[in-house]
Amino acid sequence: MAENDSRSAYLAARKLGRKYVSEHAGEKDKGYLRVLEDNIRGVEILAEINLGFHEIPLNRIAGTRTAARSNSFAGNFMPLLGDDTEFAIKWKKVYESQLVEGIREPIKVYEYINRYYVLEGNKRVSILKYVGAASVYGNIIRLLPERDESNDDISIFYEMLDYDKKMYFEGLWFHRRGSFTRLIAQTEKYRSGHPEVTEPVEDTINSTYRRFRKAFREAKLEGIEQLTAGDALVEYTQIFGYPYGAEQRELVRNIRKAKAQFQVAAGSRKRDTMEVNAAAAEVQPVRPRLRRSQVRAAFAFDDDPSVSLFTHWHCLGIDRIEKKYRNNLVVERMFNVNRHPGGAYEALKELAARKPDVLFTTSPTMSDASLRIALENPELIVLNCDRPREGKNLNTYFSKMFDMTFLCGVLAGAMSRSGVIGYMNYAAWGEKKTTYEINAFALGARLINPRARTLDYTLRGINSWKEHDLARQTMAEHGADVAFCRHSPDNPLDRQAFPEIYAQLYGLSPEGFTLESYAGASFDWECFYDKVISDAIEGRTSLLESRHIGGNPIHFGWGMSTGIMDIYPVNNVIGERPERLLNIFRDLVREDRLNPFEGPVWDTDGLLRIDKGVQPPLLELQRMTWLESSVEELNPLPEEAPAGNAAG
Repeated sequence: MAENDSRSAYLAARKLGRKYVSEHAGEKDKGYLRVLEDNIRGVEILAEINLGFHEIPLNRIAGTRTAARSNSFAGNFMPLLGDDTEFAIKWKKVYESQLVEGIREPIKVYEYINRYYVLEGNKRVSILKYVGAASVYGNIIRLLPERDESNDDISIFYEMLDYDKKMYFEGLWFHRRGSFTRLIAQTEKYRSGHPEVTEPVEDTINSTYRRFRKAFREAKLEGIEQLTAGDALVEYTQIFGYPYGAEQRELVRNIRKAKAQFQVAAGSRKRDTMEVNAAAAEVQPVRPRLRRSQVRAAFAFDDDPSVSLFTHWHCLGIDRIEKKYRNNLVVERMFNVNRHPGGAYEALKELAARKPDVLFTTSPTMSDASLRIALENPELIVLNCDRPREGKNLNTYFSKMFDMTFLCGVLAGAMSRSGVIGYMNYAAWGEKKTTYEINAFALGARLINPRARTLDYTLRGINSWKEHDLARQTMAEHGADVAFCRHSPDNPLDRQAFPEIYAQLYGLSPEGFTLESYAGASFDWECFYDKVISDAIEGRTSLLESRHIGGNPIHFGWGMSTGIMDIYPVNNVIGERPERLLNIFRDLVREDRLNPFEGPVWDTDGLLRIDKGVQPPLLELQRMTWLESSVEELNPLPEEAPAGNAAG
């Protein structure tokens, strides 16, 4: 009986194998089993590391170590040789043994870039795949290829190796660089807050991933084919927190809620940008009629206006709008969101429970919590004040800061005698430093003086007066006689002396002291809130035609022509001609007749970054990490930026 069963099984498996070969005959391996020797031909293998014995997912076993057995199996590991061959007899005996006592003898495999190739145990793998098993126990030998940054798979593999060359992760893989690094950071953050988790990091990740992968498959989401379960786990954790020990039902429910975010991360949905000019930002008068809509607007602030200049700027605009539309607008405010006992998400959840029509979260520090609220409340319009975020399914709004820094650069180029100009940079909100603002500044200066040089001094702490003094002194030592200097948004003296001013352009003494102010730069968020609120009252949705879940996420980039920011020259100091020059360029920018980044633009290595006549879109500018050719970096930041909450 067992012999008949094994023969029937072999013939059925062979039929599957022959069908596979027929269907894949035109491919590289012609439908036969993939051979590791062929895959690594021409690749330098630096080392072999024995990882010991582990459960190996059968779906990650891709082929065999050598070509000797490749023609005996189809690419799906089903047998191909005749029923009366010695190979078939051995296959059937192993199958009979498997029916009685299972596969007990471990196999031996080589791991190469997250795929496994069998050295010993091809028939055992074939039988287990035939009966639908999920994994097999085996000894793993890891092959280390030479590092190759041009190869995505090898680069992703080395992310894992750089953390620990001997760690084993059960089927965990990514399609995007940086995902594993994010997952490790998320895991360590969770473990630091849960001292009861004492197992090795490897075990924490594997147990969490096993549970998440099962839920991810159960959710059966479409449109995310480019996203692995590992990529999805990183995205999920960013939204809902680390799912260690989470119940299966909760995981499946949250994964389905996050479908739109997974689609953005997978690239099947794209972020749109709307660069808002004066015409688009124009506020239409609210028409008198018997009944108008009443809009409920909720505003979340990460700080208090008495201690944060950035929060103060938003509050000024909101207060004016509330008075303007007092009969048609109900405003809810929540301050110090990030100091809420339950964190930013719980604070925003409380606001969302009050059923506003639109929720404004006024700081990038609330980005992840805002995304979760938007995913959980698809009927709620959520707008986060932040720069455009690729890979995040969240509507955002911010000013096009480079318009203002470009004009500051124009004035700096006109006022500098030495042709050397300082720029006080900062990596805000704990992010890496951006370069498009300083590049716009440098390009503005060079329009006036083609030989101008811009010195980039990056502050580690925006509220340290001592560091501000050091920055000016260092820039002056390198020849700067004019500098773009940021204000300390959380410094009470700066808030009292310059409540509306974000930064100033100063003349510098040779010792780095400020001599006189040439101009001040400021924000005014009233125009943005006026446009959105007035449209909502009238039932217009010109800025919100795509609701968060219904369409692609949108970034609203408000330019200088909208009035959201401006530069105010000190005319009696700079004189008539620089004033006229600044006004000419201001009008050109406001009328969209001059783009600061229209090419050609070269970087510090002499590479042409923007071709002649090309005007890069906002998202491309956001990705900018290089420096314009005239910029000299005085104190490069380390890899990670400091925490902070300053504007710009």
